[in-house]
Amino acid sequence: MEAKRQSPEEMETTVRRLLRFVGLANAFDKMPSELSGGMRRRVAIARAVVHRPSIVLYDEPTAGLDPITSRTICDLVIALRDLEGVSSIFVTHDLAAAATLASEMALRDAAGNVTFRSEDSDFCLANTRFVILKDGQIIFEGTDESLHSTEDEYVREFLT
Repeated sequence: MEAKRQSPEEMETTVRRLLRFVGLANAFDKMPSELSGGMRRRVAIARAVVHRPSIVLYDEPTAGLDPITSRTICDLVIALRDLEGVSSIFVTHDLAAAATLASEMALRDAAGNVTFRSEDSDFCLANTRFVILKDGQIIFEGTDESLHSTEDEYVREFLT
């Protein structure tokens, strides 16, 4: 996708909007060396969606993060999916993050506040597919339900 040219004012507006979206509105004037690891990952997400892609590939986005920051990254992915229509391919060994992405949805109320719910998890689970690789080969592909009922010994061991 070719980026359209923006004036410096338009670029600043876009950057500020995306930093607000990823929860870093106060980081506009910070240098990269002043950002924590989790902040850097959120900036990377903002950069990835600046041109409004229809799909984003995340490669181990929660690896090495504390549980709170990991949850923040998951919330961003869910919000992009549910509120902005951005599909995701989420490569991870983090089963808790995968479960969160598969079972929660983001909603925006009339005031613009975003909340996350899992009551409608059947909707999320029906629209989520899991793929498990072993030695470069797909050994499982399917829904959350089929994942947890698989007889494949490797997959069962991976899930425990």
